[in-house]
Amino acid sequence: MATTGKSKEWSRAIICKPKDSLTTEAGIRAQRNVLVPTIEKECQPISMSMILGGEYARMWLKDRDEFQAKSENIRKAKVIKNDYEWWLKLRKTNKCFCSI
Repeated sequence: MATTGKSKEWSRAIICKPKDSLTTEAGIRAQRNVLVPTIEKECQPISMSMILGGEYARMWLKDRDEFQAKSENIRKAKVIKNDYEWWLKLRKTNKCFCSI
């Protein structure tokens, strides 16, 4: 709960990162693939009736399912099936190396 001064109104929490925080290549890569729900993308005030009704939970679950489906497609192993006949065809020779 973030409060400004002596105001007792609720507001969204703000991330406090130190200015001298070190970042790594892995950290930057991880930040690109983060689930950001549509609730946070919208700039509308949060409605208590939607919280009680579970509407935000439904929206979050829908976003999570889409994110998981998208990341699952990226994570799938790309396997190339072996083509042994092509490999053998490259190694067959029609030349006769021994002269009789």
